[in-house]
Amino acid sequence: MKFEDIKLTKQLLNALNEQGITDMTPIQEKAIPKVLAGDDVIGIAQTGTGKTLAYLIPILRDLKFSDSTHPRVLILVPTRELAVQVASEVEKLTGSMSTRTIAVYGGTNINTQKKAVYAGCDIIIGTPGRLYDIAMTGLLRLKEIKKVVIDECDEMLSLGFRPQIQRIFDLLPTKRQSLMFSATITDDVDELVETFFRKTERIVAAPSGTPLQKINQTAFAVTNFNTKYNLLKHLLTSNEDIEKTFIFVKSRVYADILFARIEEDYPEQYGVIHSNKSQNFRLRMVREFKDNKLRGIVATDLVSRGIDIENVSHVINFDLPDDKEQYMHRIGRTGRAEAEGNTISFVKEEDKKIFEEIQEFMNLVVPVSALPEEVEATTVLIPLEEVPDIHDAPTMLNPKHSIGDGDKDQASPYAERRNIRPIEKKLERKKQRKNKRKK
Repeated sequence: MKFEDIKLTKQLLNALNEQGITDMTPIQEKAIPKVLAGDDVIGIAQTGTGKTLAYLIPILRDLKFSDSTHPRVLILVPTRELAVQVASEVEKLTGSMSTRTIAVYGGTNINTQKKAVYAGCDIIIGTPGRLYDIAMTGLLRLKEIKKVVIDECDEMLSLGFRPQIQRIFDLLPTKRQSLMFSATITDDVDELVETFFRKTERIVAAPSGTPLQKINQTAFAVTNFNTKYNLLKHLLTSNEDIEKTFIFVKSRVYADILFARIEEDYPEQYGVIHSNKSQNFRLRMVREFKDNKLRGIVATDLVSRGIDIENVSHVINFDLPDDKEQYMHRIGRTGRAEAEGNTISFVKEEDKKIFEEIQEFMNLVVPVSALPEEVEATTVLIPLEEVPDIHDAPTMLNPKHSIGDGDKDQASPYAERRNIRPIEKKLERKKQRKNKRKK
């Protein structure tokens, strides 16, 4: 089905044509008519299938001009990067329209965002924490909101934003249209839907756990960090097909360690993104990766949601995620928009259980291969992998103290030296000092 087959404004159709977007994806074909009909919608689809346009296009079609300074559309997203990306998509669609859009998120000056909110907007996009902080100042009033969108709700809940989301919904008018789009729907999300949504229309374009058809998945058995790096270096050097890649790790510490190693062997070819990096640094990394100035990015799961970067040839799971749904979001960074993609996972002995759960979740078997002959399987561990020796534990701060000496209720030998003066003597000394000052 094509976009010109539905009743869109000329400005929207022109904006879509300028981007070369003519045909609807399955989630767009199913969701857009329901959103236009005014229903509360829960859209479930694989990442990279156009969920953002599935809610933006009908919202923008129905958004009329208003001189009010208060927003009428609220879009909640889990991360700063996704807030910036959604705002960018809105700007592309509204180039010839008078729509005012603001993105608010943490990591930047809140006063600048307050001034922008005070100036007025039609659409406000934000992370729950920063948006609620601005709402509490009284500058942002949400009583004129007509449509609210929750993008990647399960990720917001896993990041601990439930209290802010609940408080934000308490500030919204009861008469509104509520939309939710995500690749996965968890029990926590269902509970939130039952609390704040009306009777909803649930649209499933691709069931949760279904891998993208054009993603080739492979895996290698590894033992430790150094062996993983030897394998990674072999793949990056020998495989010419790895043109543009995300390399996912399990934590910020491992991201920095891995990036430092890669930077030595491939200077200025790779970037790194995690939550300890400044917002400007993170946005610069994404921009340079999009512009093909970087060959790859070492990242935590911070960028596994919603970041739309074209032509990512590979996703490498240097560390496997802790849950199967996060794995789906990771591999969704490749194989976007009907393109072919590849994912390579490094599986340690302790990862076998979660990897089996991932395969069961996808209803797919991913064979685990042995290391190539050219790759050295080293036994050398990095400090984070070493098991601490009990004899290396710190000694007691007070070496004079010995456990078990004396009765439990025995008074300290220093107690009798304490000079506990009666209150009368204290008052008398105070009076004497006062009289002495007068003389």
